Amino acid sequence: MQRRTLLKGCLALVTLPFGMLMQKVQAATWFVQAFEAKHTAEVMSALQAKAVPVSQEIHIEAPQKAENGAVVQVEVSSQQPAGSVSSIRLLADANPTPLIASFELGKQVLPKLVTRIKLAQSGELIALMQNPGGQFQQQRREVIVLEDGCAGSEREEPFASSMKMRARPLAEGPLGKNITELKIIIVHPMRTGRSKNDDGQLMPAHFMQLMQVILNGAVIVDAQTGTGISRNPYFTFYLKDAKIGDVIAVNWQDNRGLSGHGEVTVSL
Repeated sequence: MQRRTLLKGCLALVTLPFGMLMQKVQAATWFVQAFEAKHTAEVMSALQAKAVPVSQEIHIEAPQKAENGAVVQVEVSSQQPAGSVSSIRLLADANPTPLIASFELGKQVLPKLVTRIKLAQSGELIALMQNPGGQFQQQRREVIVLEDGCAGSEREEPFASSMKMRARPLAEGPLGKNITELKIIIVHPMRTGRSKNDDGQLMPAHFMQLMQVILNGAVIVDAQTGTGISRNPYFTFYLKDAKIGDVIAVNWQDNRGLSGHGEVTVSL
């Protein structure tokens, strides 16, 4: 509850009517083969990630036991500098579709991110990192799930979306100098297509697929997301050498073609 209150108080609210849209996510195509694969081995094959070594440089922070699999906060990080990791993929081995999200990172983005995911049952979380030369590394962490987060029941509500963003410089610390923390919350139902309404009927899938983070006009994060991201997607990224007054924009698009746009200025 305290964390929720903090986010409400500190993030700038951006609410835009859907009829007036917004910039579409540019030059991105959702990776159907990988996101609809039913098994981790199929995802790895689609990503051309073969015989991937486990790396102690990759760290996964997640609860040992998740009471509610619908909202599990996960942090993936590496001590490597910005620009040394070109992509991060997050998978849940026991989910009906294991690939949760894929993040292509620009040279200004540290290999560290936070998000909230859905876990259907107990199993391994897999963080897959790729360097600019194309080599993969991975790390895995077992999470025990007490309640299925990918099905259950949901209430049907009219769709409306908004976005909250905050970008602030961090004091010098373990991440180094001149680091900006970017927090994003996008209001979206993120329905899996496996949940039911109050009448017991399956509700159609409705989830965000594409998101881009743009710093001063240049794309620095190119993300693709599947049904494994929790309702009201939440992301934290860490940017190097962003300056006070720099403008950060976020564009997203979902599987129904709806899209959204928000902007925030880096400030203290």
